[in-house]
Amino acid sequence: MPARVTEAFHDIKRRIANNPDYGWSVASSYAHIGLNIIVQILLVPLYLHHLGKAEFGVLMIMLAAVNYLGLGIGWMSSGAQRIMGELAAHNNHEALERTYGLSKIIFFVYATLTSSLAFAVVWAFRGQLFPDTPALGAQTVSMVALGVVYVIALYDLNVDRLVLISIGKQAWANLLSVISLVVFALAVMPILSGEGGLMGVIAALLCGVLVARIVSFLLMQRQGLHLRWPGAHGRTILSRLIGPMGMGYAVYGALLLTLLQADTLILGVLGGPLLVADFILVWKIADVTMQALWRLPESLVPYLIQMDARGEHERMRTIYASAQKGMLILATAAAIGFGMFGQSVVALWVGWEHTPNLPWAYPLAGGAMFWMVIARLPAIYAFSTVRLSPLVFVTAVETVGKVILLFALFPALGLYAPLIAVNVVHLLGVAYLYQRLYRQSMSTPESETA
Repeated sequence: MPARVTEAFHDIKRRIANNPDYGWSVASSYAHIGLNIIVQILLVPLYLHHLGKAEFGVLMIMLAAVNYLGLGIGWMSSGAQRIMGELAAHNNHEALERTYGLSKIIFFVYATLTSSLAFAVVWAFRGQLFPDTPALGAQTVSMVALGVVYVIALYDLNVDRLVLISIGKQAWANLLSVISLVVFALAVMPILSGEGGLMGVIAALLCGVLVARIVSFLLMQRQGLHLRWPGAHGRTILSRLIGPMGMGYAVYGALLLTLLQADTLILGVLGGPLLVADFILVWKIADVTMQALWRLPESLVPYLIQMDARGEHERMRTIYASAQKGMLILATAAAIGFGMFGQSVVALWVGWEHTPNLPWAYPLAGGAMFWMVIARLPAIYAFSTVRLSPLVFVTAVETVGKVILLFALFPALGLYAPLIAVNVVHLLGVAYLYQRLYRQSMSTPESETA
């Protein structure tokens, strides 16, 4: 196994050397992941010390809810990325700027409406949501207001990142994430030490996004990209975004968000913040590792979109053949490593007093990570080539199966339920469906293509 892992790393290194833009994208992506790991290593113990386990659980639920607000905007973000990638491939600068302007308008309206509604629900049910943290109830109005501003600023920044990724400037987009994270970390540490509480954490998140937004404005100016009123072009783009392509992306985005965020939200409802805190401690390192491995195929998206738009399908097949072999080897090594040493790693991170004593949870988490890693490359190909019907079908089977099993297993197995659910649904056929997805992605196009 070590020799095969080394071979996989050398193959990735050769491919990065042959494509420096992709190399910078991967390098900057891993710089962000590495920095995020360091920040989490430092912050989680501080969260536990200054906020307590209950408020830490509330924070994790809130962050999951913020991510879940993207449920209804997948049609726009994914569809716009595809369209802007096509425009960049054909050097249609004016149409790209008009699509940029349309994206800003839609994202602002969506962020304002959904965040206001979500945080209004939090305010209305604050007593039921925070029974173990009554102090948060008194701060709810301020938290709601600051949370709304944070979500709007975050979505505004995400549009700029989307444009940069679409034109092949992923390193710049990743730089914005790094800046936001660094500013947040520098701000939140003294806030926690000064007993700023959960309100202070949200303020630090907002500060990071605002600084990154200033930098994104400068980067867009340097690239010569400006906001344009959508005009007649906007109606053409909007018709694609609300047509089969946009709706396909919308359903897929909603399913993927549910797949990734449902664990925390459902466990929060069924077991409360303390159970969520334990689950996060078990799953966090495996999740970060999974996300790190996902970045390898995800960094290919803008290139695959442009290759597909230009009809370079043989090149896409060559990339897939070697990339999937490497993903399988890396996923196996990561899963075995976490399954064997996960509990010790978590203990080094937060101390044995905070480490959940659930030995079987760590191998189960490693297994869940393995299945989800090897599924990502075929999903990325289907996503990039707009073969959305088979992608939506497979993701729906995975998501629905996981959620049903989670609810069914929770009364008897508690925290183990979501980890067992992932392994079971993949073993029962979802893993095979994902591997078959690639062949469907490279076959006859769907009715709505670029």
